[in-house]
Amino acid sequence: MTPPEAPLPEALAAPDPDRRSVLRAAGASLALATAAGCDWAPAEFGSPLYAPARGLGGPAQSYATVLELDGIGRGVLARVLNGHAIKIEGNPRHPGSLGATDVFLESAVLGLHDPARSRRLRQRGQVVRDPALLAAWLAEQRAALAAQGGAGLRILTGPISSPTQRRLIAAVLAAWPGARWHVHAPLADAAAAEGARLAFGAALVPRPDLSATRCLLALGADPLGPGPAQLAQARGWAEARAAGRQAGRLPALLVAESTPSLTGSKADRLLVLPPWEIEALARGIAAELGVAAAAGATHPEAATLAASLRAAGPEACVLAGRGQGVAVHALAHAINAALGAAVPYLEDPTEAATGTLAELVAEADAVTHLLVLDANPVFDAPADLDVAGLLRRVPHSLHAGLQVDETALAAGWHLPLRHPLESWGDSLAFDGTAALRQPVTRPLVEAAVSAEEFLATLAGQGADGQALVRETWRAAWGEAGFEERWRDVLEAGFVQDSAVSARVPALRNDLALPPPTPPATPVAIFAPDPHLWDGRFASEAWLQELPRQLGSLAWGNAVLMAPADARAAGLAEGAEVELRLADRVLRAPVLVTPGQAPGVVTLPLGGGRRAAGGVPGGIGMDAYRLRQAASPWMAAGLSLHATGGAGWAERGADFTLAGDPRVRRLAPGEAVPPLPPPRSLYPDWQYTGHAWGMAIDLDTCIGCNACVVACQAENNTPVVGPEEAGRGRAMHWLRVDRVVSGSAEAPQVDFQPVPCMHCEKAPCEVVCPVNATVHDHEGLNLMIYPRCIGTRTCSNNCPYKVRRFNWAGYARQAGAVPVHNPNVPVRPRGVIEKCTYCQHRIKGAQDTARQEGRALRDGDIVTACQSACPTRAIHFGDINDPTSDVSRAKAEGRNYALLGNLDTRPRTTYLARLVS
Repeated sequence: MTPPEAPLPEALAAPDPDRRSVLRAAGASLALATAAGCDWAPAEFGSPLYAPARGLGGPAQSYATVLELDGIGRGVLARVLNGHAIKIEGNPRHPGSLGATDVFLESAVLGLHDPARSRRLRQRGQVVRDPALLAAWLAEQRAALAAQGGAGLRILTGPISSPTQRRLIAAVLAAWPGARWHVHAPLADAAAAEGARLAFGAALVPRPDLSATRCLLALGADPLGPGPAQLAQARGWAEARAAGRQAGRLPALLVAESTPSLTGSKADRLLVLPPWEIEALARGIAAELGVAAAAGATHPEAATLAASLRAAGPEACVLAGRGQGVAVHALAHAINAALGAAVPYLEDPTEAATGTLAELVAEADAVTHLLVLDANPVFDAPADLDVAGLLRRVPHSLHAGLQVDETALAAGWHLPLRHPLESWGDSLAFDGTAALRQPVTRPLVEAAVSAEEFLATLAGQGADGQALVRETWRAAWGEAGFEERWRDVLEAGFVQDSAVSARVPALRNDLALPPPTPPATPVAIFAPDPHLWDGRFASEAWLQELPRQLGSLAWGNAVLMAPADARAAGLAEGAEVELRLADRVLRAPVLVTPGQAPGVVTLPLGGGRRAAGGVPGGIGMDAYRLRQAASPWMAAGLSLHATGGAGWAERGADFTLAGDPRVRRLAPGEAVPPLPPPRSLYPDWQYTGHAWGMAIDLDTCIGCNACVVACQAENNTPVVGPEEAGRGRAMHWLRVDRVVSGSAEAPQVDFQPVPCMHCEKAPCEVVCPVNATVHDHEGLNLMIYPRCIGTRTCSNNCPYKVRRFNWAGYARQAGAVPVHNPNVPVRPRGVIEKCTYCQHRIKGAQDTARQEGRALRDGDIVTACQSACPTRAIHFGDINDPTSDVSRAKAEGRNYALLGNLDTRPRTTYLARLVS
């Protein structure tokens, strides 16, 4: 029988999510709407926007700042209206974003305005309204620590690249030599660092330029998937595809993986293998290419893949992914060296001489004071470390964070932290490029402090955040010209020429590999959730409701199983299973997943939060309960059996479209066959001015969902909650469909973004009884909301199923302030809503051009989805202009219309995927 877990505070109980609690979770978007809609700034607002505005004037301006993922900075432009941040765009000059965003960046404004953010000091979970109590406690503890040289003090943080935070931590450690700094990174990959040490003698990280790669082999790696470097890597891959199309020689993407990924979906050759066979494949390829450490190793696919790599030579690249063994990482480096591939390497910007969480737990008896800074180890640490028990044993503990999370409730004291969009700071990008973080709004939580200010207080330095960051960079740049350079860096959003010089290290001559990993089935592998990451984004209702790329799951997660394994176990999709690993048990629903390796069960991390701000607890399974510190990414000895129950997570609506092939696949040089000449009883529309249209390149779309969240953030699309989402009532104006063909064991996967088609012969327009669906003079298919009476005939007549009916007035529920982004109207209950091609952006650009006395230029109008796309797969503009970007895209032979046989003549068309 499983021993009971250690008791947790009452607030950590996981209630069943109900509609009322979900509406509270949606309150962040409502609070954001309220802030955005105000036509005045608070009297006490002051002047928090420190950099000159970027862009063309008007009521909204953009300010450069930086946001982090796993401690790595990605440059952004925060769009600010009347002093409030309402939208995040990528900074095109920053190497970490290159003008694009991902789902995590897009949701940052939701976290900023989240009404469930931590707003009060707490002691043992209870609100403390007098800040003097904490000040007195801190003074008392500082005096005690000073008397003993800091002995017994431990500082626990997540990964940190910030030069200012590292400087302040160093000051604390210098003042108190007995103190120690520990880092807990739930998604850190110790095997990757050890593999690099085997290969080079140092823990280096590969940073390949995928735009120059002719053949990429991913061994369990997902360079196109979510992560701190995704935006740059996806852009590089897209540029390589574009260059290959021009040259008539596409780059090859070869993928071996155990669980489906975004990179695997774009593979030219996909091998679905369990982890131990991926290692065998790596050994076989290395042997084929003459790596001495792998001599004699074989694999049936090794010769073919080695030949492809050999043909690319120095333009080849091999990457090993998170969760692979030490040998696979070392072999990837060795294969690159054998090919002469100029893959640059550098040190991880978050690397520091720190202790681990496991070491902290091991020395718990010596710990008297524990400070947890912006981390949540009670939730996301391996279960066998029992961090909650550690906090109970430590006499004095303090947690500083954005939320009243699991660790906040278990610690002695909790201190609210400021959101990154309301505080000063700095960080390094994946390539070492430094950037300054500036506040784009006045702090919204009076009791909150920034991480920098808290560390300064601990170190006895009472400066504010701006002064602390300026001190760091004044020391780096010197006094001469500092003020001018400071302003220039704030304006640019990054420090020019600050990237670390990468190098191509030499492979060690004495490279020796550990023994091969033996087969063991069934085996559990752990993976970050594509939307919740390690769980830190579980409080973001936008991301909870966003359907996953696999199986359209929303508001929950599931165990991923291979179809063959599910058949053998007699499990239907959605059946509840009990997983047992050692003495720990977990129950979860099953998602039968094409492309999952047999004998391998994937457990997504980040679900099952017991304290996640406004989002109700208990949504999804908590895979951390089965995770072990000694083997955090793969665990053998898993037992699994059906419980007879059903525990299905909510799924989005099924938008299966019958008719012509949805995703066209062509060989290089081929063209889509033309359709017969269109015939219609209705006269054609005439456009003497602009005519807006869109083309989406399926050859470069990676299905990352950034466009979906960008559309939601831009257009005030409401959150409906798990109950309504399960009924197919989610309100997303744009969806990304996953189109699967081939066999379940070796599927071919394509992603297809589907906004409104804005048809020339729109079936929706002719059936509306009140003329609420109209066609404007520039070709837009628009809704006149006051006319709509909710018959839904337009939705029924739409073959693309892109219209959403507002069943309950989700954005106007009781207690909500019915004010959103003033550029986009709030839709009431009982009306149809849909994509407008960001009509408000079109009108805004036209107004600006008119005010400046010039013609509208191609590129002046960028839709929200287009701006977010990391691969630039979305083209938008005036199709009446033959030189526009969208016209050139539509002129390609790959251009085709979805369900073109219906003769709806959509203005949104697609570019076919190329296969070699």
